Amino acid sequence: MLTGKVALVTGGGRGIGRETSILLASYGADVAVCARSADECQEVVNVITEQYGVRAIAVICDVGDEEAVKQAVETVEKELGKVSILINNAGVMSLKPFTETTTDEWKWVQEINVNAPFNLSKAVVPGMIEQKDGVIINIGSIWGTKGGPNRSAYITSKHAIIGFSKALGEELKPHGVRVNVVNPGPVDTRMIDDLGMDVDKSGWLKPIDIAHVVVDLCLPKMVAVTAASIEAFGAGQPIASLQK
Repeated sequence: MLTGKVALVTGGGRGIGRETSILLASYGADVAVCARSADECQEVVNVITEQYGVRAIAVICDVGDEEAVKQAVETVEKELGKVSILINNAGVMSLKPFTETTTDEWKWVQEINVNAPFNLSKAVVPGMIEQKDGVIINIGSIWGTKGGPNRSAYITSKHAIIGFSKALGEELKPHGVRVNVVNPGPVDTRMIDDLGMDVDKSGWLKPIDIAHVVVDLCLPKMVAVTAASIEAFGAGQPIASLQK
């Protein structure tokens, strides 16, 4: 159980983040649901408080803004307490050939997918070290384990988050803080729909499938697993080409 733990979930208003937030609450954790959409965050908070009776708050934040991240963590600590579980789930994808990818698009993807987890971890790790207890789960991707066309910015960012997770996990071992990265295969979320892709989703995972992997890694029984890259591909295969 996770009673007494405080979890911060980015991208918590929908998809994997939403299901993870609710599942964490079902295990007794208090949850800060963080996203840019106030309506989506509040809906998840309402579900949590009505169904599980734990504390939950909506934290509206652009995780690409370093100062906003600091303020968000301060809000969570003030209202719920020190963060003991951080789920870096927020992510973006740019779907286009390398030759058409602009510098601004490249920087935007790295800002959200790599820099945001760095800034969030930087904000919560001192408290975790002080408590000698903490879990950070970063959400990677099947694309972080291979190459592929038309997503150079995204694939680069997901390779980077795997490296970051392994490095930080090793560094924080002496402090009782565990860091792992979960790499989902294709998941049926709005990100794919918003990209306008017309693909066959048979065999794709659902957000709750990944949430179960993430939350299991937060449980005390998983103390043996840290600095690890977990593949959660299911039966799905990566999309090999640009399809619209």
